[in-house]
Amino acid sequence: RFCMFSFFKKKQPFSVRIKEYDNVRLIAGMEITTCRKSMKKDVSQLQKKVQQHQSELRELSNPSGTMVISTTPDETGNFSYFLGAWVDIEEQEPPFIVKKLQPGLYAHIQVDFSVPENLTLNVAKAKHYFFEKWLPDSGYKVVDGIDSIELYDRRSQIGLPSIDLIFPLEKK
Repeated sequence: RFCMFSFFKKKQPFSVRIKEYDNVRLIAGMEITTCRKSMKKDVSQLQKKVQQHQSELRELSNPSGTMVISTTPDETGNFSYFLGAWVDIEEQEPPFIVKKLQPGLYAHIQVDFSVPENLTLNVAKAKHYFFEKWLPDSGYKVVDGIDSIELYDRRSQIGLPSIDLIFPLEKK
């Protein structure tokens, strides 16, 4: 039976793509421990510190991207917030530390935003969609300890900007 009203179907607000990383990916940066209450101030200070030392990073990847990795909060509400950049080598000078994204499956969600002020809300909506709607029936679970990874690359600086939210996965 032909249905001419299929275009009224509600479109999903976000699309989840599963990507397999074949190799370790390296991110050099700096990390702080913070909580929701002091996050804005702490992250601002971390951003300044990373920018001051940015030129000291060795062998930035091409294309490059800025990464933010947040862990899940502990019982006191504290979590780590890591800010860094893709690099091609693990050997970096202090104050930088290197995080590794291991080979495996990663869920990617593109988050669009028209003005920077919309980004936080749109990321929150994407995380809600991922954890509440997509993940429960997906056959996957998020690797323990990671809340999310945000990738800011050349797309975040164009007329219709976007970032990628990334979640490391393992099969249930």
